[in-house]
Amino acid sequence: MNKRFNKIQLICIALLFFAILLQGFTHWIPMKPLGGFTDQTKLCKLTFQTYIDGQYQDKLTEYAKEKTGFREFFIRNYNQVCYSCFRRINNAHIYEGANNELYMKMYLYERSGRRLREYYPSVEDAKIDAQKNVEATVAFIDTLHQHGKEFLFVFAPSKTSVYPEWIPKQWSDSVSSFSLEEYYIQLFKENNIPHIDFRSWFQTIKDTVPYPLYTRYATHWSEYILPFVADSMLRRIDAETGYKMPSIKWVDENLTTAYSEQDKELETDLNLMFPMKKPALPRPIFTLQDTIGKDKPYLFVIADSYFVQLCLSPFVNAFSDWTYWKYNDIIISPHEEYYWKRVKWVPEAYDMLKQSDIVLAIFTDAMVYEYMFGFIDTAYEMFEKGGLDEEEKIQLMIECIKSKPEWYEKVKEQAVERGLTLEEALRDNAIYTIKNTKKK
Repeated sequence: MNKRFNKIQLICIALLFFAILLQGFTHWIPMKPLGGFTDQTKLCKLTFQTYIDGQYQDKLTEYAKEKTGFREFFIRNYNQVCYSCFRRINNAHIYEGANNELYMKMYLYERSGRRLREYYPSVEDAKIDAQKNVEATVAFIDTLHQHGKEFLFVFAPSKTSVYPEWIPKQWSDSVSSFSLEEYYIQLFKENNIPHIDFRSWFQTIKDTVPYPLYTRYATHWSEYILPFVADSMLRRIDAETGYKMPSIKWVDENLTTAYSEQDKELETDLNLMFPMKKPALPRPIFTLQDTIGKDKPYLFVIADSYFVQLCLSPFVNAFSDWTYWKYNDIIISPHEEYYWKRVKWVPEAYDMLKQSDIVLAIFTDAMVYEYMFGFIDTAYEMFEKGGLDEEEKIQLMIECIKSKPEWYEKVKEQAVERGLTLEEALRDNAIYTIKNTKKK
C-alpha cells in the first residue's frame, strides 16, 4: 500500500513540475499580470567576457525566474499569506497605516523631512532654490504671454498632507516643521502667479464631505472628488485667462464597490491573491454643461501623475485639443502617433507647445523638489530654436531608432536585405516615420 501511495505521490509531483515547465514555455493558462512597474529581463549575448564576469549567468537566472510557470500565482499566494497572517507587505514602496490605509513611501518621506534632506543641505537652501524657481516662473509667464499663451499652476495635495491621522506609527512621530509645497504656495501668492491651492481646500473640507477624498487603497485623489476638482479648474481658467469655459454637471453618484484602477492602485501593487474588502464609494458620472458659446482652447499640461485621472474624464472635452507631458518626459495624447512617446524623441514636440493656448502645471508635494521637471528650460529652448528643421528631425528620429533595440535590429536586417549601409537604412526609416506621422 505504501509503495503504491509513493508511486502516486511521485507521479503527482512529476506532473506538477511538468505543468510548471509547460506553462513557463507556452503560457497556455492565462494569468493575471502582476501589478507595479517592472522591466523585463533580456538575455545578453553569450561571449567569453559576459561568461567570465558572470553577467550572462546573472541575466539567465533572472530571466528563468521571470519565465517560471505560474509565477504570478506563487507570488500572489506568498504575498497573501504574509499579509493575512503577519500583516507584512512585500512591497518596499507601500506602508499600511491605521484603518488599513495604504500610503506610498515617497510621500511619507516628504512629510517626515527625509525627502527634503535628500535634496538640500538645509531648509534655507531649499528656500533659496524655491525663490529662484518662482522668479524663473514669473519670467516664463511673461514669455508665454508674448507667445499668446496663459499659465495656471495647480498644487495637488498628497494623501499624507490631507489624512496624516492614519499614517503608519513608525512615521507618525517624525513630522517635518517645514513643507516645501506650502512655501511655494506662499511665494506664488506673493508674486501673484495664477494658481489653485487644493492642499488647503482639501484640508478644510475633508471632515465635511460624505466620502473620503482619497480611498483607502490609493495615493491619488479619489474618483468621488474628481468632478469638483475638474469644475474648480475650469472656473479658475475662465477667471484667469479670459477664455469662457463650461462647467461640470454631476449626473449620477454611481455608488459601487467596483473601484476604478486609480482608486485601488496601491492594492493592485500589493499583488495579493484575494481582493481587499471595500466599502461602497461613488464613481460619479459627470459631464460638461453650459457649452454653447464657450471657448475651446488648446490645453498643454505639464504634470506628474495627478493629471492621469483628469485626462480620462470629460474635463478634457472642454478643450479643442490637449497634450500631457508626464514628468516632462512621456507624452500622453489623444493622438495615437504620439501616445506614450518620449518627448525628446518626438520631432513635433515643439508644435504641441506652439499650438497651445493654456499651459497647465499640476504637481503634488513630493514632486515640487523636481520643479516642473525642467520644463521651463525645455520650453525656452523650443521657443529659441523655433522648432526643428527637416535635417534635425531626421537626426532626432535616427537617435530614437537607435534607442529602441528591437527597432534598431530590424533596421540592421533591412540594410542587409536591401544592400544598404546601416546609415542609409537608418535615414530611410527615419524619413518614412516622419512622413507617416505627418499624414496621420
